[in-house]
Order: sequence, then C-alpha cells, then structure tokens
Amino acid sequence: MRKIEVSDILFWFFMLVLIGYIIGKLLGIINTPEWVSLLPLISLVFLIGISYQRIMNFMDRMFVRTDYLKNNLNNANEGILEIRNKLVEHDKRLSILEHSKLKLAK
Repeated sequence: MRKIEVSDILFWFFMLVLIGYIIGKLLGIINTPEWVSLLPLISLVFLIGISYQRIMNFMDRMFVRTDYLKNNLNNANEGILEIRNKLVEHDKRLSILEHSKLKLAK
C-alpha cells in the first residue's frame, strides 16, 4: 500500500475547496466580495505547485532507477559475453575429445 504524504493531503484539501466553491457559486449560495472569488485561483496555484513537486520527485526516482539499471545491464552484458566465450571454449574442447574418441574407436 502506498504511503500517504503531506502533498496528498494538501492536494485533496485544495481540490475539495475548489469543488465546494464551484458548487456554491453555481447554486448561488456564495455571494462574496472580490478577494474571496480569488480563492479558486489560489487553490489552483497550490494544486499546480503540488503537482509540479510530485512530478519532479517522480522524475528523480526514475532517473535513479534507470541509471541503476543501465549500470547493472552493462555489467550483465559483460558477464554474458564471458559465459558465451567459456561455452565456445568448452564446445571446442568437447568436439576435440569426440573427434579423438572416434579416431580411437576406428
């Protein structure tokens, strides 16, 4: 389960404020002075800031993960090449042994 962060709580709080304000304005419940009508814009600014912060955290995490994978993939490729070379050597040795066994059997 995902851990709840402060940014999650802030996001949903400002979303509720924005939705409540829109519903209140549509139903005519809210008749406010001009400074209060800026509340949705303020909420929107906070939502954008929170979203930006979460996107940047996600990008940092993905950079670390892809960098880790890239480094380990290079090491794995080197290991695969070593194994492939050893298999080729063993195949050569086996074919020599089989060939010599066939000569002895004749």
